[in-house]
Amino acid sequence: YRTVAADDIWLSPYFERKTAMISVSGAAGEDYWDFIRDCETIFSWVKGRPHWGKLHSLGRSEIEALYPRYGDFISQRARFDPDGRFLNDYLRERFG
Repeated sequence: YRTVAADDIWLSPYFERKTAMISVSGAAGEDYWDFIRDCETIFSWVKGRPHWGKLHSLGRSEIEALYPRYGDFISQRARFDPDGRFLNDYLRERFG
């Protein structure tokens, strides 16, 4: 694990709070989604936020509940990318 200072970036896991990051991973080629979901359940007890570069199973409603400025981000995303050209299926599900 590592600790990280709070920042002011809307979709940062560290937005407005000091954070302890815990890395969850598995062996290459192995299916460890059940393990990830079990960890997410535990992390939800303290409103844990995902690292955007790591695997997670959180959908739009879970993400919206964890990030106070989520709505502001969605508004700005729509403003600067009204046609969704920078969205793939993963991002469209969470931010589209």
